[in-house]
Amino acid sequence: MAKRLIILTFTLGAAAAWLHGFLFAQSLTPPGKYISAGQWQKELDANAPSLGIVAGQTATIVPNVVVRRRQAGPNNASVHTAEGDKQDVTEIYQILEGSGTYVTGGTMPDPNNRTAGIKGGESHDVKPGDFIVIPPGTAHWFSRINGQITYLEVRLPGNVLANK
Repeated sequence: MAKRLIILTFTLGAAAAWLHGFLFAQSLTPPGKYISAGQWQKELDANAPSLGIVAGQTATIVPNVVVRRRQAGPNNASVHTAEGDKQDVTEIYQILEGSGTYVTGGTMPDPNNRTAGIKGGESHDVKPGDFIVIPPGTAHWFSRINGQITYLEVRLPGNVLANK
């Protein structure tokens, strides 16, 4: 009787282990995407933007998420709208390296010369770790960059600040 109990226990245990493996092996998920710092930095270094220094360099992580580097010198001011550039997006930046002064709000005095910057608006000195949130329709611009600045840029549809 004890021998039968041991065999039955072993058999049930083996069946349970097989069933567990069969059921859960079916639900394995694919791995995520890993991008090392060396990979995105190499892509960033190799990027040659068509507009030159005013557009900065980018390394794409996934659609709507890039690492961007801008240099001291002329930089483009922007306003993103569904009507204007067809980009109804909120941009979120996290400064990774470098520092500068970032302006949001105000007006673009010459929309045909984006390097003319912004008049008025609110200025902030930015450094690594800082976040900037730019809703659609908001003028934005680096008025000063100390050497170079690198930041993570995420674009989300619509105005995420409107849903507070």
